[in-house]
Amino acid sequence: MKGYLAIFLLVFLGSAYDSHTRIECASCHLMVKALREGIDNNLVIRSGEDFLINICSVFEHHDICQGLIRIFGKSYTEAVTGKYLNPEFVCSSFGVCPTPQYLMENFTAYEEEILKDMPEIQPWPETGDKTFMVLQVTDIHVDFFYIPGSDASCNSPLCCRNGTGNAGYWGTLGKCDVPSQTVEIFLKQVKEMENIKFVAWTGDNPPHDVWAYEREKEMDVTKKLVKMFKKELSMPVYPIIGNHECFPIDLFKPDHEKQLIKELSKLWKGWLGDDQIKQFSANGFYSAFDKKTGFRILGLNNELGDLLNTWLILNNTDSAGMLAWLRKELYSAEQKNEPVIILGHIPNGDSYMDSHWSRHYRVLANRFQNTIRGQFFGHTHNDEFFVVHSLIPGASSPGVLFAAPSFGTYTDHNPSFRLYEYDWQTHHLVNIHQYRLPLYKYRSPDDTALFEEVFNFKDEYNMADLSPSSFEKIVEKMKTDNVFAQTYYANWMGQYSFESNKCDERCQRYIYCRLQSDVFDEVFECDRFGAPSYITSHYFYSKLQGSWEYLIE
Repeated sequence: MKGYLAIFLLVFLGSAYDSHTRIECASCHLMVKALREGIDNNLVIRSGEDFLINICSVFEHHDICQGLIRIFGKSYTEAVTGKYLNPEFVCSSFGVCPTPQYLMENFTAYEEEILKDMPEIQPWPETGDKTFMVLQVTDIHVDFFYIPGSDASCNSPLCCRNGTGNAGYWGTLGKCDVPSQTVEIFLKQVKEMENIKFVAWTGDNPPHDVWAYEREKEMDVTKKLVKMFKKELSMPVYPIIGNHECFPIDLFKPDHEKQLIKELSKLWKGWLGDDQIKQFSANGFYSAFDKKTGFRILGLNNELGDLLNTWLILNNTDSAGMLAWLRKELYSAEQKNEPVIILGHIPNGDSYMDSHWSRHYRVLANRFQNTIRGQFFGHTHNDEFFVVHSLIPGASSPGVLFAAPSFGTYTDHNPSFRLYEYDWQTHHLVNIHQYRLPLYKYRSPDDTALFEEVFNFKDEYNMADLSPSSFEKIVEKMKTDNVFAQTYYANWMGQYSFESNKCDERCQRYIYCRLQSDVFDEVFECDRFGAPSYITSHYFYSKLQGSWEYLIE
């Protein structure tokens, strides 16, 4: 009898506790839902935008502030409230509701799973005599409204569009984007160059008037560029998405960007086959096999790891499954003995790239280092690289991420493109040849403007080869050698030595920290106090996106 009474009391008290918990949980849901509905009100959003515009206008032109905040306001509000005022997330996070539960990702388990079948690391091979070239052009940022002779020193964030000044015919060092005639001479020159097997076009086509972006207007820029490319070049072109192709800039909502994807699919058809277009049509990434060279090309959509992509606040845990897809493609290439070139826009290690995403990519770069033969990025506008950290005790870096200098001039860069020289026999990188248009030489339409090879990596940096271990030596040299740092800095800026500012100790430290890691958090910790102020703001964005968590129903 006492046993039955004990069971009755346990069930009764448990039911009362559950009932109390359910009431608290329901109340929490109602409160958070009411708060969200109040903020999501269009009048509230508009008032908030007006407040921010007034503050911004103290420091910047009113029309620029208004354009930026009106473009981004609704998307930012929807994304932030969609997570941090989501009743289920908030009430569960504070322990008011028992469900749903959010499980923090076990990164160690992920790393162990990926690396468990890692083959023996192959040494850097001796290369043969026969080579071929792969061209990369990135961050073109063409401005079809550029006016030669206009004001290049205006008070707007983007100049060379009106007024009277010293804007050159072929481009200007300053707050100006590049004119279309410079793209034309580039394409005509490439057309005549020998031994280029394909072009890697790594994103960012529109100009920098981001406060005035309109979806159709920015897409029209890419349409014009594609038409120019197809008119002059018969070689294969492998294009990818940059953050400026998105509208608003940086914002790519997985599974909801059908208009952008559809337009780009039409433009890139012919360069990409039906299978690639089908892959690309999902979320903007694809796999292609280049028959001429034997390379497997994996074109990423780095907006799926972009810290400024506010939609990732809703779910940044391998959004759209691109990392899982990348692992599958790399494994397939390994089995088929296909060398791989990875194309991306934002490089890991840069302040725009989510560190969680970069750490997962680092694991893949370690696991498949025998297969990956090139990792080409852009976005930063600088001529730089990021050394991938080895996860294997005692081993050298498994690879290097190359960020090519921008074709566009914004800000203070000479138009640039580069050629990667590969060995036919081993498909390993032999050298990198950097081309630049010296704007100080060419000012008028009467000048026969030509891009010139300004340096190659082996000679410029005294490298025995282009193995990852050789780049590790450059990193160490950057840390201590002031003369070397000045040479590197001029190239980093896409400038000539007489155009470049002095790279002082703080500058040297900052660049060293960028070179030595492929994860932004580590770069930030290396130079927390010397980094530019905007990098600190990006650190805030990383906290806003939060850790990788899995929803358990």
